Amino acid sequence: MKQSEVDMERALFAGAVAATAFLATTWVDSQVSSHPYNDLKLVGQFFTTRSPAWIIQGVAGHYTFALLVSLLYARWGYNLLPGPGWLKGLIFLQIENSLLYPGAVIFDKVHAGVRSGQLPPLLSRKSFWGQLLRHVAFGLALGALYKPERDRES
Repeated sequence: MKQSEVDMERALFAGAVAATAFLATTWVDSQVSSHPYNDLKLVGQFFTTRSPAWIIQGVAGHYTFALLVSLLYARWGYNLLPGPGWLKGLIFLQIENSLLYPGAVIFDKVHAGVRSGQLPPLLSRKSFWGQLLRHVAFGLALGALYKPERDRES
């Protein structure tokens, strides 16, 4: 395996576990902070708040995006970022969060779940800190779990 090649199986496994860690952190944070944020609603209720459509869209969208992010990490983040795996993952997900979070300005205005009151706006202090925390969980899990075969012998 070349230095730039992705260990697809490991990347997808790490991404699925990291996506689950993100959802678990969402649940814990919602319980502790009493902030009713729900990532499945964020992804699934973009167009509709009708159940079960938004639930199916939410789960499919959450895991699909997480797997895409894990493949991007495996291709570039793992090779380009400094430090041990957990730190690489942490940095990579904070970069992703920093790039996408400003989109909340538009997102909050058009999102069906936000407009209906079923999801709190992303542009709030609690949502911001919650997103930061969830991306820490995702990044730590992804970085700790993804290590291509070529680097496992060392």
